Amino acid sequence: MSNRDPNARTGCLSRRGLLKGGATGAALAVLPLGCMGQGSPPSGPISAGNVSDIAVGALKVFDGDAVLGRDANGLYAMSNVCTHAGCLMDVVTNSGQDSLSCGCHGSVFSATGAVTRGPAQSPLTHYRVDVAADGAITIQGADIVSSATRTAVG
Repeated sequence: MSNRDPNARTGCLSRRGLLKGGATGAALAVLPLGCMGQGSPPSGPISAGNVSDIAVGALKVFDGDAVLGRDANGLYAMSNVCTHAGCLMDVVTNSGQDSLSCGCHGSVFSATGAVTRGPAQSPLTHYRVDVAADGAITIQGADIVSSATRTAVG
């Protein structure tokens, strides 16, 4: 499992990172508001690269708040916002399997968005994926679908 702070990509510190580092009140006062790794589910279209760039078994984060996955049945997309407290997550690889890990409180989600370790109790929301004739992928963040929904790729 990854020990990297999931907020490192934004230059933010997680609450756990602050506590481990012994941050002082003065250090806390200079942190930007909303800089604790909070995300919001996607609400519109997100450009997600090209089919040729997404390997079977892989997960990739786009726009911070959406994850694109590919399995033997096709492409799928889901929220990258932990259902426990709304923190953004990281893709981690264990034994060759990608999953999502929340650095705020330790929740882990399978590659398909099911909770594998709490405190989160709800699975991740899935979104429709469109693929254009040239292979360009768009995650439709406003269109919620079943976790079993896949977009076939040729």
